[in-house]
Amino acid sequence: MKRFTLFIILLMVPGFVFAQQTDIVTTTGNTAKVGQSGANFLQIGVSARSTGFAGAFIGLADDASAAFYNPGALARLSDKSFMFTHTTLPAGLKHFFGSVVLPLGGDLGTIALHSIVLTTGDMPVTKAFIGPTGESFSASEMAVGMSYSRNMTDKFSLGGTLKFIQQGLSGFQARGVGFDFGTMYLVGYRDLKFGMTIRNFGPNMSFGSRSDIGFESQDFNLPMDFRMGASINVIEQENSRFTFLAQLNQPNDNLVNESFGAEYAWMDMVMLRGGYRYAHDGEDFSAGAGLKIPLASSITNFDFSWVRSQDLEDLIRFSFSTSF
Repeated sequence: MKRFTLFIILLMVPGFVFAQQTDIVTTTGNTAKVGQSGANFLQIGVSARSTGFAGAFIGLADDASAAFYNPGALARLSDKSFMFTHTTLPAGLKHFFGSVVLPLGGDLGTIALHSIVLTTGDMPVTKAFIGPTGESFSASEMAVGMSYSRNMTDKFSLGGTLKFIQQGLSGFQARGVGFDFGTMYLVGYRDLKFGMTIRNFGPNMSFGSRSDIGFESQDFNLPMDFRMGASINVIEQENSRFTFLAQLNQPNDNLVNESFGAEYAWMDMVMLRGGYRYAHDGEDFSAGAGLKIPLASSITNFDFSWVRSQDLEDLIRFSFSTSF
């Protein structure tokens, strides 16, 4: 009972802090102050597996992408693991994610090193009433982080992330730091898990100023969000498993939305996934598939996902991961 009470307290405190930091958000009907934060690349899903079931991964987070989704779950990973993901976004944007997870052994916990890169490539400079100038510019965003997680009991684990964030746009730079905090609680029935995270908590960022061109940047918030999720194995048989996932998402610059997903695994080798994001203004339906291949002392995973975009191009992701 004492351990469960501790879990509830740790669950409520970050939510209270989050509520204090999101007072700039107001909602009237179905509207919200969208666009009030920067560094929004930190909200883009990084795993083909998780996006295959609409990103409802906080309550599962059982692979190397836990460093991004829920650092509190990293301590549950018993093997060293690596993940790489590539996503082609609309307008030619390219998104990359890489993560390395290293269990320290014993009661020392688990660390993870990870990075996100979003790049546009070169784009032509166009001036108002003049047109293309023949020059070009580029934009890029990057975050490099380190996570640490530890099992506090046989059922409860927590973890945190420190990440360095940089945005570059045509010679202007914005730099800052962000923090993530996450927990994971195992109930012990049909692998039922509850997870919670508060992500991208940190000071405001700015692109600075340049007096020679009369430019002065306003400060902007990080895209902080609070998420709670759960997962449970509805079906557990010798050769098949069916997992259901649900998640509540509260960003600091938009309305509350929910994610629901499911994963069917056959022989723990072939996976089929599907999901739906409710009340989300950008994405709704998603689907995906995965293949797990045992190789000697390692296990290699290939994952694919498709996400339907309501306004832009549909998103396709590919992920490769291995554990050993």
